[in-house]
Amino acid sequence: MIPSPLIQSLLDCPALPSIPAVIQRVIVLAADPDSRLQQILDVLQNDPALTARLISLANTVYYTQAKPADTLREAVERLGLDTTVSLALGFSLVTASQGNARSTGFDLQHFWQRALISAIAAQELATQRRQGNELGPVFTAALLQDIGMLALNAVDPLEYARLIGTLDDHDEIALRERTHFGADHAEVGAWLAGNWGLSAQCREWIRCSHDRPVREDAFGAGDCVMLSGRLADIWLASDGHRTLAQLAPWLSDEKQRSELLSSIQSRLPHIVALFEVDVPNAFDSPRLLMEAKQLLLDRALHLQSQLDHQSQELKALQAANWNLDRALRYDPLTQLYSRQYLLSLLETHFEEANRSSQELSMVFLDLDHFKQINDEHGHPVGDEVLKNFAGLLVELSDPDVHLGRFGGEEFMVLLPGYDRRKAADYADHICNTLRSRPLFHHRGITIQVTASVGIVSLREEGYSSPDELIHKADQRMYLSKRTGRNRVTHE
Repeated sequence: MIPSPLIQSLLDCPALPSIPAVIQRVIVLAADPDSRLQQILDVLQNDPALTARLISLANTVYYTQAKPADTLREAVERLGLDTTVSLALGFSLVTASQGNARSTGFDLQHFWQRALISAIAAQELATQRRQGNELGPVFTAALLQDIGMLALNAVDPLEYARLIGTLDDHDEIALRERTHFGADHAEVGAWLAGNWGLSAQCREWIRCSHDRPVREDAFGAGDCVMLSGRLADIWLASDGHRTLAQLAPWLSDEKQRSELLSSIQSRLPHIVALFEVDVPNAFDSPRLLMEAKQLLLDRALHLQSQLDHQSQELKALQAANWNLDRALRYDPLTQLYSRQYLLSLLETHFEEANRSSQELSMVFLDLDHFKQINDEHGHPVGDEVLKNFAGLLVELSDPDVHLGRFGGEEFMVLLPGYDRRKAADYADHICNTLRSRPLFHHRGITIQVTASVGIVSLREEGYSSPDELIHKADQRMYLSKRTGRNRVTHE
C-alpha cells in the first residue's frame, strides 16, 4: 500500500513518467474485446517513427519469415497484439524519459538497458517454460518492473540520487525506498501501470517483480518476470557469475541455462538499438557459466564444511549433555544413583504403583560405625569401603532394582514389584553377605562392615506420599541401630 502523501506527490509531479495519447488509446483498444485490428492500426499509424520501429522489429531474426513485413498490419500480425502494445509503450517511455532527463546522477542508460534485457529475458524464459501465450504481457511487466524508480526520481531527484547512490542490488534499493518513502519502486510501478490502464495481471506482476518464485521445479509467467531482473544483472552487474549462481534453484539444468543466455544475447543488440539505448557489453557465456558453477561448488564445499563443523559441535554438545546428565543421575564416588535422581524415581514408581495396584518396597541401609573407619584409617579408605559396598549392592541386586546413595554412608534401594517379605529376604541376603565377606583389606588389616536396615512396603501398609515412605523406612533403620545394629527391621 502506497502512503497517501506519496501518491499526492506523484500526482503533483510534472515530470512523472507518462505515455502519449496515441499509446493510451492503443492500450484502451487492445483491452476491449470488441475492438477491431484496423482501429488499432489506424491509431498507430499516427506515429510514423513508431510504425517504422515496429516494422523493423518484425523483420528481425527472431520474428522473420520467408516474406518480409512491409506494412504495419503485417508487422502487428507477426509480432502479436500484446507484444505490439508492449513495444509501443516501451518506445514512448524511453523517448519521454530521455527528453525529461535531468543531471541528478540517475543513470538512464543503465536503467533502460536493464529494463530491455529484463523484457527479453522474461520472454525467452516464458518460451523455454512453455508459457508462449503470455509473451506480450511478460514483456510489458518485465520492461516496467522498475518504472517506479523513474517516478520516485521525478518526485525528488536529488534526494533519490542520495538515497540509492550507485547501488545495483534492487533488494537493497527497495529496502531503502520503503524506509524513506513508505513504498518501493515495484509498488509505485504497479500504481503507474494502473493509471495507464494496463491489466490487473500486469499490475500484479510488476508489484511482485522483485519477489522470488515459490516453486523451483515449475513456475508460471509471473515467475518469469520475477527472475527477469536478476537475469538482466548478469549482463550489467560487475559480478555476473554470482548473480547467475543465485538463479541456480530455478535454472538448475546447465544446458537450458546456457541456451537461455545465448537466446537473450542473440536478441539483445537489435532490440536495444531500436530503442536507441547503448548496447550492453556481451560476455563470454561459457566462462561465466563455468565461474558460476565453480562458485556453486565452492559454496557447497563451504556449506559441507559448516555442516561438518556443526556436526562436531553437536556431538560435543551431546557428550557434554550426557556428562551433565550422568553427573545429575549418578553419585560420583559410588556410581550408584544420586539422591536427587533416586527421589525422582521414587515419585514415578510411587504414582505407578498406586495407579496399577502393584507392589513397591524400599530398603534403607546405613553402614554401622562408619565414622570409626574414617577416623582410624582415613577418608580415602572410607571412600574405598563405600565404593566396594556399592559394588556388592550391584552384585546382589536384580537389574530392575534401583540402587542409590542417599548421603554419607546411607543407601536407598527401590524394589518395584517386591512385597515386604521379598524385600526382607533381599535385605537379609545383603546383611548375611556383609557378615561373611570383608569389604576392604588395608595394610594387612581386614575391614569388616555391617549394616542397619529399615524396610517399608507400600501395599501392605499404605502411604499417601513418597515422603511418608522415606520417613517410615528411616525410622525403621534407626530402630535397627538402637536395638544393636547389624539387623533388618521391617515392622
